[in-house]
Amino acid sequence: MKLLFLTLSLMLMLGGCALQRGVVPVADLVNYVQDSSVYIENMPSKSRLLERQKHYEEHYFSPWKMRQPPITRFEAKWAFRRYKAGESYGENLLPIDASWFHTMVQQSNFNAYGSVNRYAISRHFTHLRAFPTHKPLFSDPSQAGEGFPFDYMQNSGVHSNEPLLVSHYSKDGAWVYVFTSYASGWVRHRDIVLLTEAQTQAYKRNRFVHVIHDGTALRDANGSFVTYGRVGMMLPYYDINTTHYTVMVHNGSRFTAAALPRQDAHSGPMLLRRENMTALMNELLGKNYGWGGMYEERDCSSTLRDMFASFGIWLPRNSSQQATIGKIISLKGLNADQKRTRIIEQGVPFETILYRRGHVLLYLGLFQGKIMVFHDTWGIRTVKDGVAGRKIVGKTVISTLELGKEQPDYDARYAHLKHLESMNIMTQEATTP
Repeated sequence: MKLLFLTLSLMLMLGGCALQRGVVPVADLVNYVQDSSVYIENMPSKSRLLERQKHYEEHYFSPWKMRQPPITRFEAKWAFRRYKAGESYGENLLPIDASWFHTMVQQSNFNAYGSVNRYAISRHFTHLRAFPTHKPLFSDPSQAGEGFPFDYMQNSGVHSNEPLLVSHYSKDGAWVYVFTSYASGWVRHRDIVLLTEAQTQAYKRNRFVHVIHDGTALRDANGSFVTYGRVGMMLPYYDINTTHYTVMVHNGSRFTAAALPRQDAHSGPMLLRRENMTALMNELLGKNYGWGGMYEERDCSSTLRDMFASFGIWLPRNSSQQATIGKIISLKGLNADQKRTRIIEQGVPFETILYRRGHVLLYLGLFQGKIMVFHDTWGIRTVKDGVAGRKIVGKTVISTLELGKEQPDYDARYAHLKHLESMNIMTQEATTP
């Protein structure tokens, strides 16, 4: 009897949990295999590098060509105009006091903007911040799609050993304002190393590998950990054997040799071939969503940026900027059926970005009559009794453009297809009107 009671109690507890959660599985993630090899036959394989793939290093090393900041002081201070007291919230989810903003203005030391103009390299993965602080800034956390994880101080993640231009130091010297090839903002002073111009020139003369696997620990000759390899990184190498590349990484005091397994990297840009795309896409599928690179994760735009870096295709940081690369085809003024037709007729699978404000998706072609896309997404918009909400997905997925439509509170007003503004074939050159 006691055993029966315990068994019934356990069943009720488990049943209660299931009922309480009321989870409705996201149909696309159940009905469509989360493996790019299922859809890869849509991709036109390439037997040689495209012209765009030959210019990645020009973009990548652009900070080491700068003699001064490429934008004005006014432009660099954009965050102070966007985020203000009375509409910003801190880590305790309470309003941020005006005095905090005053402190940030003082710490930013923009009177010294462009006073250093030194080249540098990042020591390890670090965070590019809008203000010189690790503290978060949220919009109203009571609103759907705000609060965690959307820390608006997070501008981007910066990979290890990335070229930088240093503009100036914060007032206390703990932070530096830097430019990468795709964004600018504040990083901790301890996360970078200053280089001479001669060092940067010597660095650029090397051969390079693209890292194609996340999480490989790079160790020096003594076995000491230096950094992790991540998809999207490019590292110089000077030797190769049957098992490893010998790459150069900076350990904070000097450049040192480290072993990088051959299966985790590729010498030079990879060809846009089906087997290469399958490997890279599957490496990133299912990875957790990370707004602006928070927690060393990726969001929609950094997922595409890092994946295509391995193919030698440079993409900007933000979704709106990525939508300007290559041949742009407008979808404005079209209804859903017309957009679908244009995407199918003019899109190139695995090479075409679909853009809606704030989000980018990679077009994979048709599967079982549906347009399929690869994207990193936080959630599905819902509405119940007039109150907006989110069904959290929180990872990189393959889906249709109707992700979540089976959810009981799905808000069809925000369906992807309805809000797509443009598509751009990143591998093709822009056409002149």
